[in-house]
Amino acid sequence: MSLDQLTARRLRDRYETEGYVVVRDAVDGELVAAAADHVDWLLARHPGRKGEDVGHDLVADDPFWLRLVADPDLVDLAEVFVGPDVALFASHYISKPAGEGRPVLWHQDAGYWPLEPMAPFTPAG
Repeated sequence: MSLDQLTARRLRDRYETEGYVVVRDAVDGELVAAAADHVDWLLARHPGRKGEDVGHDLVADDPFWLRLVADPDLVDLAEVFVGPDVALFASHYISKPAGEGRPVLWHQDAGYWPLEPMAPFTPAG
């Protein structure tokens, strides 16, 4: 996905106004399917875990995860919101079917991540 300057500006403006933005088809469908397969593979290897427990300790050095988070389309999209100095500091699949697992209450990630400036980018599939 290559974003022109006008599209990037519209995305940033929407984010600033609404607090979120949805970008459809931002990641290749085959990569999304591979990520779903990867979650299944990780859960099969760690049967005591639930989808919401597939965190940094399982993916930090995982070759597929590194490929996923370094996807050029995702990095390009992240740059729209955080600028050219994109850095990954934590990784976590959030794979929680509706109605299962621990509840997730309304929150702001800023309370958990002491970043300055607070400009995180979280892709959701």
